[in-house]
Amino acid sequence: MFSLLHGLWNHVFSKTEFRVLILGVDKAGKTTLLEKLKSIYLKGEGLPHDRIGPTVGLNIGRIEDANVKLVFWDLGGQPGLRTIWEKYYDEAHAIVYVIDSASASTFEDAKSALEKVLRHEDLQEAPLLVFANKQVE
Repeated sequence: MFSLLHGLWNHVFSKTEFRVLILGVDKAGKTTLLEKLKSIYLKGEGLPHDRIGPTVGLNIGRIEDANVKLVFWDLGGQPGLRTIWEKYYDEAHAIVYVIDSASASTFEDAKSALEKVLRHEDLQEAPLLVFANKQVE
């Protein structure tokens, strides 16, 4: 009887959790994107733009909706930090790859880093969103 009630409780009140990697080269706007998502879905809890600094390591953001929990892992994009990206691949359900579209000088580096991400076997089935940030009109 307990297992039946426990199963019913979990079915009714549990939330499916998805882990999303936010990747891109340094200064592409990954943390700004994460903070904007948090401010939209958590009703103003994101950091203001003037308080966002370079990511050294990892920032984590959590957004919960009715039946879904999204955990965003914003990983630093400096060349020395890109080596740790692989440690998160096997647990990731999706990738958001952020590109600074206003900086043509970083396109080759961004392309190279993205190609390396896409070749990794742990991410072969993961959906990918390429987010062109900092677009000018």
